[in-house]
Amino acid sequence: MTPPAPPPTPSRSVIKAFSLIEVLLAIGIVSFAVVAIVGMLPIALNTAKDSMLETDSAVIAQRIFAELQAGTGTKRPVSINTNGDFKEIDLASDATNYLAFGDACEVRSSLGSDAPNTDMEVQFLGVVSVSTNTGISNLSRVEVSITSPASAPSSSRTTNTFVTLMGY
Repeated sequence: MTPPAPPPTPSRSVIKAFSLIEVLLAIGIVSFAVVAIVGMLPIALNTAKDSMLETDSAVIAQRIFAELQAGTGTKRPVSINTNGDFKEIDLASDATNYLAFGDACEVRSSLGSDAPNTDMEVQFLGVVSVSTNTGISNLSRVEVSITSPASAPSSSRTTNTFVTLMGY
Protein backbone atom coordinates (compact mmCIF):
# COMPACT_ATOMS: atom_id res chain seq x y z
CA MET A 1 0.00 0.00 0.00
CA THR A 2 1.28 3.41 -0.83
CA PRO A 3 1.08 6.32 1.57
CA PRO A 4 -1.41 9.07 0.73
CA ALA A 5 -0.08 11.85 -1.41
CA PRO A 6 0.63 15.10 0.38
CA PRO A 7 -1.79 17.92 -0.39
CA PRO A 8 -0.63 20.14 -3.21
CA THR A 9 1.13 23.31 -2.16
CA PRO A 10 -0.49 26.48 -3.36
CA SER A 11 1.27 28.22 -6.15
CA ARG A 12 1.77 31.95 -6.45
CA SER A 13 -1.28 32.32 -8.68
CA VAL A 14 -3.60 30.87 -6.01
CA ILE A 15 -2.72 33.30 -3.12
CA LYS A 16 -5.38 36.05 -2.73
CA ALA A 17 -4.22 39.63 -1.97
CA PHE A 18 -4.83 43.24 -2.95
CA SER A 19 -2.68 44.73 -5.62
CA LEU A 20 -0.95 48.07 -5.17
CA ILE A 21 -3.34 49.68 -7.66
CA GLU A 22 -6.37 48.51 -5.68
CA VAL A 23 -4.92 49.84 -2.42
CA LEU A 24 -4.12 53.23 -3.97
CA LEU A 25 -7.60 53.45 -5.49
CA ALA A 26 -9.23 52.71 -2.09
CA ILE A 27 -7.05 55.32 -0.34
CA GLY A 28 -7.96 57.87 -3.03
CA ILE A 29 -11.70 57.28 -2.57
CA VAL A 30 -11.47 57.54 1.23
CA SER A 31 -9.34 60.70 0.95
CA PHE A 32 -11.88 62.32 -1.38
CA ALA A 33 -14.71 61.55 1.08
CA VAL A 34 -12.75 62.92 4.07
CA VAL A 35 -11.90 66.15 2.21
CA ALA A 36 -15.58 66.61 1.30
CA ILE A 37 -16.69 66.10 4.91
CA VAL A 38 -14.05 68.49 6.28
CA GLY A 39 -15.08 71.06 3.65
CA MET A 40 -18.65 71.02 5.01
CA LEU A 41 -17.61 71.90 8.59
CA PRO A 42 -17.41 75.71 8.10
CA ILE A 43 -20.85 75.71 6.50
CA ALA A 44 -22.28 73.71 9.39
CA LEU A 45 -20.69 76.04 11.95
CA ASN A 46 -22.08 79.16 10.21
CA THR A 47 -25.53 77.59 10.05
CA ALA A 48 -25.40 76.75 13.76
CA LYS A 49 -24.33 80.31 14.61
CA ASP A 50 -27.13 81.80 12.49
CA SER A 51 -29.63 79.49 14.14
CA MET A 52 -28.52 80.60 17.61
CA LEU A 53 -28.82 84.28 16.63
CA GLU A 54 -32.33 83.71 15.24
CA THR A 55 -33.36 81.92 18.42
CA ASP A 56 -32.00 84.73 20.60
CA SER A 57 -33.80 87.30 18.41
CA ALA A 58 -37.07 85.43 18.84
CA VAL A 59 -36.60 85.31 22.62
CA ILE A 60 -35.97 89.07 22.74
CA ALA A 61 -39.00 89.83 20.57
CA GLN A 62 -41.22 87.58 22.69
CA ARG A 63 -40.04 89.38 25.79
CA ILE A 64 -40.83 92.81 24.33
CA PHE A 65 -44.27 91.69 23.14
CA ALA A 66 -45.01 90.09 26.53
CA GLU A 67 -44.10 93.29 28.38
CA LEU A 68 -46.25 95.37 26.01
CA GLN A 69 -49.21 93.01 26.34
CA ALA A 70 -48.91 92.94 30.14
CA GLY A 71 -49.40 96.71 30.34
CA THR A 72 -52.66 98.59 30.10
CA GLY A 73 -53.63 101.87 28.47
CA THR A 74 -51.92 103.51 25.53
CA LYS A 75 -48.49 103.92 27.15
CA ARG A 76 -46.92 100.57 27.95
CA PRO A 77 -43.65 100.05 29.88
CA VAL A 78 -40.71 98.07 28.48
CA SER A 79 -37.62 97.38 30.61
CA ILE A 80 -34.54 99.25 29.45
CA ASN A 81 -31.93 98.01 31.95
CA THR A 82 -31.36 95.55 34.77
CA ASN A 83 -32.04 98.23 37.42
CA GLY A 84 -35.78 98.11 36.78
CA ASP A 85 -35.90 101.30 34.70
CA PHE A 86 -38.39 101.26 31.87
CA LYS A 87 -39.29 103.16 28.73
CA GLU A 88 -42.89 103.90 27.86
CA ILE A 89 -43.98 102.92 24.39
CA ASP A 90 -47.07 104.79 23.22
CA LEU A 91 -49.38 102.54 21.21
CA ALA A 92 -51.59 105.49 20.25
CA SER A 93 -48.96 107.33 18.17
CA ASP A 94 -46.45 106.41 15.47
CA ALA A 95 -42.97 106.14 16.97
CA THR A 96 -39.68 104.28 16.77
CA ASN A 97 -37.81 103.20 19.92
CA TYR A 98 -34.31 101.71 20.19
CA LEU A 99 -33.12 99.18 22.76
CA ALA A 100 -29.82 97.37 23.33
CA PHE A 101 -29.54 93.76 24.55
CA GLY A 102 -26.69 91.66 25.93
CA ASP A 103 -25.66 88.18 24.88
CA ALA A 104 -28.00 86.61 27.48
CA CYS A 105 -30.94 88.50 25.87
CA GLU A 106 -31.12 90.91 28.82
CA VAL A 107 -31.88 94.57 28.23
CA ARG A 108 -28.77 96.71 28.54
CA SER A 109 -29.98 100.22 27.72
CA SER A 110 -32.22 102.46 25.66
CA LEU A 111 -30.53 104.00 22.63
CA GLY A 112 -31.10 107.09 20.53
CA SER A 113 -30.53 105.34 17.18
CA ASP A 114 -29.52 102.05 15.57
CA ALA A 115 -25.93 103.21 15.01
CA PRO A 116 -23.17 100.66 15.71
CA ASN A 117 -22.68 100.15 19.43
CA THR A 118 -19.12 99.91 20.76
CA ASP A 119 -20.18 98.60 24.18
CA MET A 120 -18.81 95.02 24.28
CA GLU A 121 -21.70 93.86 26.49
CA VAL A 122 -24.27 94.77 23.80
CA GLN A 123 -24.83 92.01 21.25
CA PHE A 124 -28.29 92.85 19.84
CA LEU A 125 -30.03 96.07 18.85
CA GLY A 126 -33.81 96.20 19.00
CA VAL A 127 -36.05 98.62 17.12
CA VAL A 128 -39.66 98.81 18.29
CA SER A 129 -41.81 100.61 15.70
CA VAL A 130 -45.44 101.47 16.36
CA SER A 131 -47.80 102.25 13.49
CA THR A 132 -51.38 103.34 14.12
CA ASN A 133 -52.43 103.23 10.46
CA THR A 134 -54.24 99.88 10.72
CA GLY A 135 -57.67 101.09 9.63
CA ILE A 136 -59.19 100.01 12.94
CA SER A 137 -59.47 102.38 15.87
CA ASN A 138 -57.57 101.51 19.06
CA LEU A 139 -55.40 98.97 17.23
CA SER A 140 -51.70 99.43 16.48
CA ARG A 141 -49.19 97.46 14.45
CA VAL A 142 -46.06 96.80 16.55
CA GLU A 143 -42.94 95.72 14.68
CA VAL A 144 -39.84 94.54 16.55
CA SER A 145 -36.63 94.25 14.53
CA ILE A 146 -33.66 92.60 16.23
CA THR A 147 -30.25 93.05 14.60
CA SER A 148 -26.88 91.55 15.43
CA PRO A 149 -23.99 91.94 15.92
CA ALA A 150 -24.48 95.35 17.49
CA SER A 151 -20.90 96.48 16.89
CA ALA A 152 -21.10 95.98 13.10
CA PRO A 153 -22.22 98.66 10.64
CA SER A 154 -25.89 98.35 9.71
CA SER A 155 -25.09 96.88 6.27
CA SER A 156 -23.24 93.94 7.88
CA ARG A 157 -25.89 93.01 10.46
CA THR A 158 -28.45 90.25 10.37
CA THR A 159 -31.99 91.46 11.03
CA ASN A 160 -34.99 89.43 12.19
CA THR A 161 -38.37 91.18 12.17
CA PHE A 162 -41.44 90.21 14.19
CA VAL A 163 -44.88 91.85 13.90
CA THR A 164 -48.06 91.78 15.96
CA LEU A 165 -51.24 93.82 16.38
CA MET A 166 -52.06 95.26 19.80
CA GLY A 167 -55.20 96.89 21.03
CA TYR A 168 -55.30 99.66 23.62
